[in-house]
Amino acid sequence: MYQRYRLGSKGLFVSIAAFLLCIAVFVVLVIFTGRARADVDTELDCYFLVRNCDDSTSAAVVGEVYSAGGAGYLYGDSVIIACYYTKADARRVCSLLEGRGESVGILARSFEKLTLRGGDTEHKEEILGSIETAKSAARLLYDTANGLETGSLSQVSAKANVEGAADALEGVAASDPSLLDRWDCVLYDVIRNAREKSRGILFSKDVRFLQVSLCCAVLNIGQWV
Repeated sequence: MYQRYRLGSKGLFVSIAAFLLCIAVFVVLVIFTGRARADVDTELDCYFLVRNCDDSTSAAVVGEVYSAGGAGYLYGDSVIIACYYTKADARRVCSLLEGRGESVGILARSFEKLTLRGGDTEHKEEILGSIETAKSAARLLYDTANGLETGSLSQVSAKANVEGAADALEGVAASDPSLLDRWDCVLYDVIRNAREKSRGILFSKDVRFLQVSLCCAVLNIGQWV
């Protein structure tokens, strides 16, 4: 009886020691992953040409902007007409519209670095690659819209560009980690719109809408990651 009691006590001691060791390892892992950090950063400056509105007038303003040839993208309390990558281009077009008596303004937005923590840091390169692909697709759409507007780009070439942008986005959306599930949903929405638009006659305003959608997605990626 006495011998069995001593062995049981020893086993209990070993169990307690193992339990405390597990707790210590867990605490160390929590501290380590909590300190792990990686910043995702890129260069993206957008100058949105906008018309202001409120909740009661947003639908009307969107319709007016789209009918006039603008993107008609609702963004907060503004409706985006177009997106430019330099302040000079935005100011030039803004001045032209103001000269016609239109009430417009410029909303400047730049990419704010995204900070990943813990295990999410392992996906830094995938996230950055997805962002860069979206930026490149947006630039292609910007050039396409300008080409359609000036007549320097045919419908065939414009549709090929839009389809190419959709293919590129589909490639990264299909391979990204689960961390980007919500971001991928945003990309797939742009892809769906791009496929639909390329089936009919392409207008510059429709391509600008796609470009603006991508630029806003990149600028606001922190909401979905």
